[in-house]
Amino acid sequence: MTMADRTREQDQRRPDAEIILSTSASAGLVAIPVGEQYRWADTALLVTNGFERHNNGVHVLRELKAMPQVMPALARAARQHRVVLTASPRPYLGDYAHELATHLPGTWTAKVEVYAHPVWQEDWMPLLWDSGELTEAMEHRRIPYGAVLSDGAGTELLLIEHPGSARAYLLGACATSTFDDNYQNPYAPKSVTLPAFARLEASQVATEFLPAYERALHERLLAAVEAGHARLHEIHRSQGGGDVTSQNVVESTTIFRRLRPHAAHLLDRARRVPVSNPEDSVVLDRLRSLLNPVARPANRALRCSSLPGRSRRPRPTRSTSGSLTDPRS
Repeated sequence: MTMADRTREQDQRRPDAEIILSTSASAGLVAIPVGEQYRWADTALLVTNGFERHNNGVHVLRELKAMPQVMPALARAARQHRVVLTASPRPYLGDYAHELATHLPGTWTAKVEVYAHPVWQEDWMPLLWDSGELTEAMEHRRIPYGAVLSDGAGTELLLIEHPGSARAYLLGACATSTFDDNYQNPYAPKSVTLPAFARLEASQVATEFLPAYERALHERLLAAVEAGHARLHEIHRSQGGGDVTSQNVVESTTIFRRLRPHAAHLLDRARRVPVSNPEDSVVLDRLRSLLNPVARPANRALRCSSLPGRSRRPRPTRSTSGSLTDPRS
């Protein structure tokens, strides 16, 4: 049995109800209830005087001088509710995330999310856009919480504690809202491993990871737009001068509705970052004409503004509480 196999077995044997304790320089003592029976752990914290529960599921003891009285009470409540107390060797993830966000270029925010039940962690998979260790960790290891960093302009990153190192972290990309086929996507950027000092590693994220993410996103958008545009022209040519078939109408509508947000996103990025490649400039000219089509004869399939609408499956989203799907609701 390999070390990875043994680690996965240990992950699978984690307690049904657990409270993970970590220290925070700004908040005090942080307690996070997790496990398939996380409600037992949550109850143990609620009945222990001194802890304050936040909306994301994290409990905080701000008055550290009260620990001599509070911790014995928490231990008794944990035993009563069949909960295991675990002291984390790391400081609170939120401190690292906020420090990293503060030193990234632009205006970034960081928000801690708790995946108390393992199912909530699984719900992250459609939202990740990563070809590195982050996807591997989220798919095969137990990750009870993470932090989402956002620049307010559509870029979101997921930060977790590296499951294979007591002092390292993993940072990777979330998919933009216009894509929903992100698993093992060939354009996905690779997540990066960050050491323990967020302020120092912000420069690595700014100069290496974010530019790589921007290049990958540009290539994916461009490929999606070109493929969709080519298919629309293929449908148009296949009709010749004949009548439009219902199948072509439906396919053209579907392609156009998927293509339009990608094209709009790419044009918006081009306005912010000038394109120097002549080939990309030609493509962008085609995008502008696609988004602002001239009037076409009524019997042409590419006059998509007149085609019937078709709904798409909504993209999974995270709730404000930090969970994605509550298996008990």
